Amino acid sequence: MMPFDSYPQQGRLLLRRAVGSNCRHGYGLLFMRVTKQTTCAYCGFDLVASFENWLQMALDHVVPKSFCKSVALPDEWAEDCINKVLACSACNGFDNRYKALALTVCPQSVEAFCLLRDHIFAERKARVAACRQDEQVFFSERPWE
Repeated sequence: MMPFDSYPQQGRLLLRRAVGSNCRHGYGLLFMRVTKQTTCAYCGFDLVASFENWLQMALDHVVPKSFCKSVALPDEWAEDCINKVLACSACNGFDNRYKALALTVCPQSVEAFCLLRDHIFAERKARVAACRQDEQVFFSERPWE
């Protein structure tokens, strides 16, 4: 299941731009109110279960802003809630230098943009899971000892 399935209109129509000065008090909180998402889209970490969890909240652009700009996609699409997911700080940092695939055809509609977003999210989710696995192996070796 894609996190967008639970967004209004299944994340297929523009919702609104999430703006504000910080994730927990501004744009992230607005995003949570619009999408009802409260867990990390990559690992399922409950970001509202405790104060400590709340401090780990980040908002991730699924289709990177730099990619949108490089292929002249509308800023309105890049910044809308349909192109964002909540992430814990760990997952948001994993694979943070992700490079989106080369396009043969640039999306010309919101629906085509959503198909691209879904493809990128699925690819990134798998890559983030691999990074988490690598980190778990590293941690289990207790490198600080």
